[in-house]
Amino acid sequence: MAMFNYGPAGSNLSLNGITISSFGDTDPPIVIEDIEPRAALKRGTSGGSIRLDNVTRAKQLTVNLLPGSDEARQIIALDKARVDFYGAFNQSGSGESLVFYGGILTKRGPIGRGGKTSVSDDQFIFEFNDSEEI
Repeated sequence: MAMFNYGPAGSNLSLNGITISSFGDTDPPIVIEDIEPRAALKRGTSGGSIRLDNVTRAKQLTVNLLPGSDEARQIIALDKARVDFYGAFNQSGSGESLVFYGGILTKRGPIGRGGKTSVSDDQFIFEFNDSEEI
């Protein structure tokens, strides 16, 4: 069995052409999850059932970056310009690849500043209307 490296060095994420590499110390810095169920199962009382497939694969992407990084400033500027977001993620060595379409920045995470020993990461939460797992 091969061992895969899931660390930040093998995580390749880009949003609107911006290569994301200034990950913060939140672990993990990238979280990708389905927004809606991929399918639903309707069970009948006679033992039969039907499957209802969702035609899109809506995704939520959470990214944690170093505060004040170039990537964080670029994302904030794109959001102010009200552009649609798109992106791609792949994990080197594991074959995982995702492409995201038709997205928006839905939420900016908490901004913890002025701390004595630490500050919070810049957190960005995106929702994408569709995606493709390659």
